[in-house]
Amino acid sequence: MELEKWFKTKKYPHIGLPITIKDYYWVKEYVENFDKVRCHSFLPLIHKIILQRRFRADNSLPDRNPSGKRKRFIDKPKVRDIFFASHLDSLVFSKYNEILATAYESYIENKNFNESVVAYRKISISKGSENNKCNIDFAKTTFEFIQKNNTKNLTAIVSDVTDFFPSLNHKILKKQWTSVLNETTLPKDHYNIFKAITNIKYIEGDQLFESYGKTMIVENGVPNSSTKTTFKRKEIKSSKHFKEKNSVAYCEKDEFLKNNLNLIKSKNNIVGIPQGSPISATLANIYMLEFDQEIFDIVSSIGGFYQRYSDDLIIICEQQFEDDIIKLIRDKIDNLVDLKIEPKKTKIFRFEEVKGKFIGFEIDEKTKAPNHNKTLAYLGFSFDGQRVLIKTSGFSKFYRAMKSSFKKSTSLAIHSKNPDRSLFKSRLYKRFTHRGAKRKLIYRPSKADKKVYEKTKEYYWGNYLSYINKANESMKSINGDNIIKRQSRKFWKKFNDLMKFHESRLK
Repeated sequence: MELEKWFKTKKYPHIGLPITIKDYYWVKEYVENFDKVRCHSFLPLIHKIILQRRFRADNSLPDRNPSGKRKRFIDKPKVRDIFFASHLDSLVFSKYNEILATAYESYIENKNFNESVVAYRKISISKGSENNKCNIDFAKTTFEFIQKNNTKNLTAIVSDVTDFFPSLNHKILKKQWTSVLNETTLPKDHYNIFKAITNIKYIEGDQLFESYGKTMIVENGVPNSSTKTTFKRKEIKSSKHFKEKNSVAYCEKDEFLKNNLNLIKSKNNIVGIPQGSPISATLANIYMLEFDQEIFDIVSSIGGFYQRYSDDLIIICEQQFEDDIIKLIRDKIDNLVDLKIEPKKTKIFRFEEVKGKFIGFEIDEKTKAPNHNKTLAYLGFSFDGQRVLIKTSGFSKFYRAMKSSFKKSTSLAIHSKNPDRSLFKSRLYKRFTHRGAKRKLIYRPSKADKKVYEKTKEYYWGNYLSYINKANESMKSINGDNIIKRQSRKFWKKFNDLMKFHESRLK
């Protein structure tokens, strides 16, 4: 059975049980029915806050680490508000995301800025190829433009739109949504989607959890059966154990309508859409249509380069246009799309020949004073005019994940019923070493005979080392060698050190 691409089943806990492949036909009939979508009543979103730790170099301390790097401290964490739609609502959004994404691609197919908008799109590596570009390719295109113009004095301006998704103007969104569909007003089914995505109604997940006495509906297997499952309400100590305990729902829909309507909150928002819904990313691209067109036209007229990855913008131009372009970005962001860019979120880098070498460095916007210790950072890479490297924050995040997984695996081994209290080594090797870095075709048990495994169309995409290897190969034409791959040379030793330490804890 060939499933529609928009039909993506997930098991995150929400109101109502998850939708499975068994529900495919009735869901397909439902979301493709204009009248049903027009009248569809959306459940409130589940709200969660994700805190992202941020480490900053401490410039106040003269001392440095043994490696020579500045010591770091934990800065105020970045707070992200994420909203999850119910399973059926999510599939309604997903279907209409497919409709809008197709309409958007058709709309900009012949626009001159088509290749400048790179986030949330499937852009083929080459014409006719089934493989699509990723952030590695988009960053490389940017760095290659700088490299090819190394006889000029260049400026790279990197800006980050403040609170992008929560700040989208509803009138502008509705206007652009209508334009992409080539309509004079939003069709009634689309208008119902528009109302649901702009008039944000939500419930705090923890409050809903508390309202059921810290119990959740969990899915358990049936003894002596490999296919049957049952759903039971069970007590769970904390929401951080939801995945471990296989929690699938806070409550059934009927339970919620009877008991929990009082928990519904309204943001009463006159701007913004929820970040995390299946349709939000495409709507963000649609919203920026006029901005992309105007910025591209002006920048290209002076021989410059423009690229936008969601709320991250980069413009490269000759230094003589530097101040005019900075003013242009802020003016168009403010007056054309009613958004904001904080001055501190605009970074300016110059690329020029210094002592016979083409190099890049950051400058202070007001004083124009150079800081040769900071180079262009974009899409997870840094570029100094000579070589491309993966930002150290990416490696730090990977190492923290490695340490956390070892800690969790050790805890599970200590508290498991397995008498030898051994670690799940194969899982750790697969996730954090070269042994799991190779892209592999996934095989699944045959429906006819569970002992026979058949090929699927799915792939295991590897781990972070796969990404490093891909980046290394892609950027080699700029770097000339394997410098990116050498950045990861300490991971194998760190992995084995962690393995020895945690195995010693189990003895």
